Amino acid sequence: MPNVPLTSAPAVPAEAVAAIAALAENAVAEHRTAGVTWAIIGGHAHSEAILAHGSAGHRELDAGRPAAGSSPMDRGTISRIASMTKSFTAATVLALRDEGRLSLDDPVSRHVPEAAGAFTLEADDREPTLRRLLTMDAGLVTDNPWGDRQEAMTREEFAATLRDGLGRVHRPGAGFEYSNTGFALLGRVIDEVTGSSFMDEIRRRFLAPLGMDSTGWSAGEIDTSRLATGHRVADREDSTRFEPVPLDSPGVYGAMAGLFSTVDDLAAWVRFLAAAYAPEAADRPAGPLATASRREMQQLHRHQALAPLPVDPATGLSPGFDRIRGYGYGLVIEQFPDLGEVVSHSGGYPGYGSFMVWHRDSGVGVVALANSKYAPATVLSMQALRILRAKAPGLLARRPLRPAPRTLEAAGAALEWLRGGDDAVADAWFADNMDLDISREERRRRLTSALATAGLDGGQLESLRVADAYVLSGARLRWTLPGKAGAAEHAAAEGSASPSVHVELLMDPRRQALIQALDVVAR
Repeated sequence: MPNVPLTSAPAVPAEAVAAIAALAENAVAEHRTAGVTWAIIGGHAHSEAILAHGSAGHRELDAGRPAAGSSPMDRGTISRIASMTKSFTAATVLALRDEGRLSLDDPVSRHVPEAAGAFTLEADDREPTLRRLLTMDAGLVTDNPWGDRQEAMTREEFAATLRDGLGRVHRPGAGFEYSNTGFALLGRVIDEVTGSSFMDEIRRRFLAPLGMDSTGWSAGEIDTSRLATGHRVADREDSTRFEPVPLDSPGVYGAMAGLFSTVDDLAAWVRFLAAAYAPEAADRPAGPLATASRREMQQLHRHQALAPLPVDPATGLSPGFDRIRGYGYGLVIEQFPDLGEVVSHSGGYPGYGSFMVWHRDSGVGVVALANSKYAPATVLSMQALRILRAKAPGLLARRPLRPAPRTLEAAGAALEWLRGGDDAVADAWFADNMDLDISREERRRRLTSALATAGLDGGQLESLRVADAYVLSGARLRWTLPGKAGAAEHAAAEGSASPSVHVELLMDPRRQALIQALDVVAR
């Protein structure tokens, strides 16, 4: 029987928890995975690291049944996180950059000499840099599933591989191509720069400071009594399809996929990364990686082209794309029409599937760890995020935009000038382009015309308040005055919507900013 969720904080409605739990239970019942453990991660507004959690299935199956001595999957289960490890490797490279020990624009061979000559280049190509490896645009060949079987490769064996040369699918910088070998190279950069190993550096820099005590690189570092056995998926349809697979030993390719962890430890990692975008991030301690560097990880540096949606038979055209997707540094960044911007990384490995994802604005996230090769952890987690959006819409709230103090001060002056036309106010607050672009007399005429179109007069401007402005950015505000009924009837007769008056303010780019645009239109 599947485990039921253990707790649910008030921030997540019980019906949402039940729906997410059902996803996991169905995945096991339908033999899509042997087991899965999942958690809803608290966001910027939560003190709790985990708001809800649950699991389904078992840690190990034998001939389709729980193996002798095996336990059900639970919150404490340790599982392989596979390529989610890339985010730790990327963070370590950025930490070394912050310390001045390397540059992201260094060619790889500056730190890994055996990489000299490894890349297939045209005469005018430059050797891939660390930045190109981080963003998956070095041109190296996508190496799933080959790379999954190279974890135990030694430094000497890897050096020999490099000396034999690497293939390519495009020239460096010409496009996205996912590469495990690229992150193995980054692990070797960490080795050489620190004189240690990427495993020790990640452990020292991130795992220990963040209290990720259940996370490690090998069976010797973790509590194996809590370890979920990985399973390959054979060509059968029932639970006997799940066949245990042995663990690899850690080696060079561990930098791309070597870590084991738990939902609690990964919640700590997600919250640490996500906190860089919290509204009060500047007031929080940076921790083991600077806030600016964590934000840098979560920016889209390399667009990943996706297939367009199916063509509409009526028009012969595709309606577009379901999302924008790209790679940051060891993380995937996506923009969805319904969810907004989310940050994530999946993990697929012999015997395991995993996924972590968080909503950038709210910081709320989902993590799922499963013990079957390429288990549907990504699908389950994205479905869970959408359940949260549907059943707890306030949980995934957009991050409120805050106007700069100077913008608010200027807003008061702008409203004052709109109401009275005081030249002294304009002299004090209009940037030098304002009168050159549109004279003050013409601005007054445009204001009068816009108000009349909406059936209003200058008296309605008294209702506008600085605090009521819609914030478009720290330097841009908008106010809206609804038109009167008579104007609406006229608009209806003309076959158009009832006009409203829109006032938009934009500040110039200087620290002591002045107003560079003050536009009034009726539409």
